[in-house]
Order: sequence, then structure tokens, then C-alpha cells
Amino acid sequence: MPTIASALFALVVAASSSAAKLPTVPDSELSISGVVLDDNESLVERTLGKPKRVTDTGDFLNIQMDYPGLTIWLGEGRRVGEILSTSPEHCTPGGICPGMALSQVEALYGPPLVATREDGQFMEYFPQSNFPCWLQLAVVSGVVQAVRAKCQP
Repeated sequence: MPTIASALFALVVAASSSAAKLPTVPDSELSISGVVLDDNESLVERTLGKPKRVTDTGDFLNIQMDYPGLTIWLGEGRRVGEILSTSPEHCTPGGICPGMALSQVEALYGPPLVATREDGQFMEYFPQSNFPCWLQLAVVSGVVQAVRAKCQP
């Protein structure tokens, strides 16, 4: 599945004539609950404590750390490759949280890119740098259901 997401991300970037046209957020927004993409496992545990459960997924991001309302996947070198929040308690530094209206996010960062992926339609923002990651929002009826920071493997 990460390979498909990578291909779709590459198509989105290639389809735009310039990355500057993509909706962006500060790079710091690719962090949820103090956990930053590419943090190592020990830093995650220092920040959040021990997870409720740790699972070996067998996928590219092979370690899944589960906390209440927050899931973190680790990949090569046991470094964070993806973060998913489904709780208003776990937000980005700028305050993007599950449960908020999409209109509030748009007031902060403008309209997102609407991306149709194999697992649904999402609202996406890209970092201001060329860091190969993005912020993805699952939205239902104008309300953010989940916030995900993820990277291209």
C-alpha cells in the first residue's frame, strides 16, 4: 500500500506545473502530539510514554505503536514514518485536530488539495519545504475525522 501512495503522490506533484501551486503548511505541522516524522522510537516513548500495544505489521512501516486516539508507524531504523490521530486530544502544533470544522483549517491554510486515494477521498496539504511528506485529513460532512502525517517511503 505505501508503494501505491508513493505513486499517487508522485502523480499529484507531476501533474502540477509547480510545487508552489500545491496547498502548503509549515513543516512543523507534520507533527502530532509532539511526535515528529522521522523521530526515533525512544523519542516517541519519551514524549508519549509506553504505547498500549506494539504490533509488527509485516509491512514497509513494520512497527505499529497504539496509544488512545493515536497510532504511530515506524519504519527503517525504527523511525516514525506515519502518525494518525483520531482524537481531538492529538493535534498538530498549529491546532489541526479531529473534530474541528474543515472551514477552520481552511481559514488557517487555505483550501486543501482534494485527493482520491484507493482508501477514500482526503484533503491534503504539503510542507513548505520539499520534504517528501504531507498532512492528510479525513473529512466527513465538513468535519475533520482524522489527521495523518505521512511520508513517501
